[in-house]
Amino acid sequence: MQRKQRTTWLLAGICAAVWVWSGIQPEDRLTWGLEQIASVLVIAALLLQRGVRYSTGSLAMLAVLFCAHTAGTHYTYSLTPYDAWFQALTGQSLDAALGWQRNNYDRVVHFLWGLCMTQPMLETLEQRLRCTFRASANLSFHVVLSTSALYELLEWAAAVMFGEGGQAYLGTQGDVWDAQADIAIALAGWALVILFRLVRGAAPAISARPPDG
Repeated sequence: MQRKQRTTWLLAGICAAVWVWSGIQPEDRLTWGLEQIASVLVIAALLLQRGVRYSTGSLAMLAVLFCAHTAGTHYTYSLTPYDAWFQALTGQSLDAALGWQRNNYDRVVHFLWGLCMTQPMLETLEQRLRCTFRASANLSFHVVLSTSALYELLEWAAAVMFGEGGQAYLGTQGDVWDAQADIAIALAGWALVILFRLVRGAAPAISARPPDG
């Protein structure tokens, strides 16, 4: 088995293990179920991209995003003990270091949405549509923006539909600008990837497929 195939199966196994763990006595079963909608939609979209050869880096970023999101579904985003994890690893409080007054795990995952999805999107556009870097960067910006906004609308709809039971899914923690901040932080993740590609000369991470025929 080739090295890339082994890496792909390893990442898939880690994601599967995290998903199974997340479903074992989650903090809020309704919230856990609602949060799976995003995972299913992204996985379905990736499975439809037949013929696209994702780089190992892109696959790793997708795995990081999936695991981070899935961990949040177990605890609910507002209660995920990321600061306790950080303290266990470093002995320092991340919240204290950054001056955070609220649980910002939702911000972290929204940032990862922009950071971890952009490169796979660029590779998809460059291979399937044979876009230039400028065109693929422009399209990926609109995808990150629109999907982030769509997710906020989904959260709002769930809160309206399920009432008090949907509040854990909404996870605003009293922040009236929560939706706008989530969208902005996702775009910040997108911008970092684009900047990195520009520094590298905007060279594709993986060569495009040759023209058909």
